[in-house]
Amino acid sequence: MINEMIYSYALAKAMYEKEKDYIDTYYTFILKILPTNKTSINLDSVNEKVEEKFKIIIPEVSLKSIITRAKKLGYLFVEKKEKKWQIKISDKGIKYIERLEPESEVKRKINELLDDILDYFGDDKLNVQKINKIFFSFVDKNIELLREYFSPHSIPLTNKYIKKKSGYEKKLLKYIKLAEDRKPKYWEMLRNIVYGSIIATAAFSKNITELDKKFRNVQIFLDSNFIFSLFDLHYPEINKITKELFDLLKSYKFSLKIFDFTLDEMIDVLSNYSKKQNIYYKDIKVNSIYSNLKNKGYTIEDVKEFIHKIENKLWNLDIEIVPTNIELDKYIPDKSQISKMIQYKPKFGIITNIYNHDLAAIEKIKEIRKTKVREIEKSKAIFLSSDLKLAKYNYVEMGHKKNLTIGEVIPDRLLTNILWLKNPTIKEDIPMDTIISIYSEESMITREVWERFCENVEKLKKEGRIEEIDIATLLFDKQMENTLMNLDDSDIDDFTPDETFKNIKKIKFDIQQKIEEQKKEYEEKLSENVVEIQKMIDHWENIRSKFDKRAKINSKYFSYILITMPFLLLLLILRVQKAPAIFQSIGALLWILYFVSKIYFNFDLYNIQSKLEIWLYNMLYKKYIKDYELDTPLNILKKRYARGEIDKEEYLEKKKELEK
Repeated sequence: MINEMIYSYALAKAMYEKEKDYIDTYYTFILKILPTNKTSINLDSVNEKVEEKFKIIIPEVSLKSIITRAKKLGYLFVEKKEKKWQIKISDKGIKYIERLEPESEVKRKINELLDDILDYFGDDKLNVQKINKIFFSFVDKNIELLREYFSPHSIPLTNKYIKKKSGYEKKLLKYIKLAEDRKPKYWEMLRNIVYGSIIATAAFSKNITELDKKFRNVQIFLDSNFIFSLFDLHYPEINKITKELFDLLKSYKFSLKIFDFTLDEMIDVLSNYSKKQNIYYKDIKVNSIYSNLKNKGYTIEDVKEFIHKIENKLWNLDIEIVPTNIELDKYIPDKSQISKMIQYKPKFGIITNIYNHDLAAIEKIKEIRKTKVREIEKSKAIFLSSDLKLAKYNYVEMGHKKNLTIGEVIPDRLLTNILWLKNPTIKEDIPMDTIISIYSEESMITREVWERFCENVEKLKKEGRIEEIDIATLLFDKQMENTLMNLDDSDIDDFTPDETFKNIKKIKFDIQQKIEEQKKEYEEKLSENVVEIQKMIDHWENIRSKFDKRAKINSKYFSYILITMPFLLLLLILRVQKAPAIFQSIGALLWILYFVSKIYFNFDLYNIQSKLEIWLYNMLYKKYIKDYELDTPLNILKKRYARGEIDKEEYLEKKKELEK
């Protein structure tokens, strides 16, 4: 286990120090499944073929990153047809694959080596299958010894060391020594097998999550678009990417949260559907939540019902709502920051609180962190967003690029890559002949990277620990630059006004006529019920606001009471036990000191009170909503009917009247 941790970290560090990208260890898998006749295949086919051939499951975002890297190196071409990727191999990619040693040839050489070991053993009870099991078990068990032996600064196998071993291990060590002296062909194959085993351990270990237990202390605050995708309110291709990352976040046991003002922003967006839905049509697919809602057949009444249950939907996903003192309508951000942000996110249409929300989120993350952060595992909190423009603004304009610090805003695709590279999903072990074949071309992991890798392993062994800067930070530094600074406009899936105009111009005349008919129909329906339903939405918003304020006040109040109870209990025990006056005075002093430090310095030991307050807020808020839902006129009517206070005829009559 410790070898897996050391090798993974050492390889990432070696590639980082030699200015290589860790993601380069994967693009050969993509090249090997592409048709050599230069036929294009789509992204889903690439993913299916990689999983089928190599048993590796790659999230779509990470797959796109690997393909983009191979494209920049000239190994393949990517065409985007209707925003869907089509991938085909280039001449350079074909030449690269041809330079790799074929898997069949590698398999033949391994079998030849095993036959020679079998002859050397001279044991009639053994066959090739048993020798295969004995040999690879020996390699796994002695991987560190063999790494030292085959490393650039090799440590010789002494007779004194070999004598300490027994059985098959002793015989295999003797064979390796013999191969070095007299069988260069087999010695080279032995070296390749050890090399392949180490790379497989470093790049494809299934237990790398042991490296990042510190990650569990990081709070992930989700942006509104991320949660809309979790709720299936975006188009399926966007929802899929988000859900893949959400599964990764859950597997790492992150604490997932949402600011209350982000929830307010979501409700504000959904509430505007009643005003916006008439300009979107089922025949035109626009990158907008309103367009997808229209295509899914959502009515204004459906959206109202969705808003009514939005908190419960969040709690069902184990996402906590974090109360703050921020109201976006009243929040006043730094004007200079807004002017800088506009350079990255130009105004489009009627701007409400979009800039206020983003700057408020950054401000709150800074408050939680309290200091600059250079290691992602120690960042305490991050704001996870699919908005690359916001992430780039935060990274560049707020000094993170210059100071080499971790930004408050982390792009979702960047975090997907980091988490997947730390712990790639491998359905079963990749065969040794495949590993040796794939890494036989030095451009994958060069000699200088290999030598630095070995140096790092030696250093980590001597220190007896993994350095504080974990593999994720090494991945972060490289991936952040690639994600944000080398980003093409085509990679940002924003539907701009110009793009919308171009698409609309392409619509045929008969479609345009249909649109006009639908528009007239929608406007007629809208005029009939939009006012009434909007009143319902506003009514529920007022109720939500009251519950929110009550939950905030009560959670703060009760958290103070609960946090002081241990002090009061201590004082009570000291008094009952008739402890010396000095101890009673110390207990009282501690109680007073805590309150003074809390009131004047906002002191919160290990964030205990903050966590308690958030937990109480969610519990109380959930209770208030549930109680309200139970006390609606319709529910009261159902209870009266169940108790026999009214008959079925009266119940149905009143029910119909209430629903009306």
